[in-house]
Amino acid sequence: MKIAFFGTPDFSVPVLKTLISSGHEVVLAVSQPDRPRGRSLTTEPTPVKKAALEAGLNVLQPEKCSDPAFLAGYKKYSPDINIIVAFGQLFPAELINHPEYKTINIHASLLPKYRGASPINWAVINGDAFTGVTYQFIEQRLDAGDIIYQEKMPIAPEDDSITLFGKLSLLSAASVLKVLDMIASGNVIRVKQDESKACTVKTLKKEEGKIDFNAPAVSIVNRVRGLLPWPVAYCLFRGKKIKIYSAETASCGMEGRPGEIIDAVKNKGILAKTGDGCVLIKTVQPESGKKMNAWDFSLGHKDIKGEILL
Repeated sequence: MKIAFFGTPDFSVPVLKTLISSGHEVVLAVSQPDRPRGRSLTTEPTPVKKAALEAGLNVLQPEKCSDPAFLAGYKKYSPDINIIVAFGQLFPAELINHPEYKTINIHASLLPKYRGASPINWAVINGDAFTGVTYQFIEQRLDAGDIIYQEKMPIAPEDDSITLFGKLSLLSAASVLKVLDMIASGNVIRVKQDESKACTVKTLKKEEGKIDFNAPAVSIVNRVRGLLPWPVAYCLFRGKKIKIYSAETASCGMEGRPGEIIDAVKNKGILAKTGDGCVLIKTVQPESGKKMNAWDFSLGHKDIKGEILL
């Protein structure tokens, strides 16, 4: 097949590389426009653009996929199918329906659960036992198209959004050729999504990182795991923001208010009360400081026991 590939972040790259090295022909890569990134606001190519150019592919970067100039340029490549992996724009009907085999999206959840942005983060935040990737024919409603194929995988207790991002990216790359063969051979059974089970999640915002210590310990730990690498869970210590990069549930029989620091555990971290127990906060980053072990953080603050994290 002649493939037009649509993708932007690192997540998309393994699928693109798999397609490039397959018997199919990637005739075009489409990515979001390059934008300033990092503290220096340096404009850099998107990961997909970089990988595509290294492979000698033509790249288009429309501000909007409905732009007539983009559509005219895209059609010159006469793709048989569009494949989307974390591209970041909605498609007009003209683009969806142009190729013979239409447009396929690879979504990092088991649809209809977690339609929309940040599905990986929310699977971790909500403490799900499983996640996976879904191949679907797209339509103009967000992630609501018919399902072609799904791959399921467990979420390990030690997984966070970063590790799960990598696993699901590789799972997508490992299954994409199988799905293309299904489509090319006509061996596809379209499955309508169960709208009664649909759940849409939005892009994460900074304020969602605020920890509520009245919550159960496991919910707090899941939020810490699920908010990496951004926006990162945080709380206030002595009126200043402190980011929390890792934590685990911990047993504690001591009385205390939610958020109260019960103890500083040598070489391990800070023990804080929650709504139903304790969490051991292991890695932190104080305001205007560097990431560090929470035990080391405690050594720089006298009388830390009894302080309340807000």
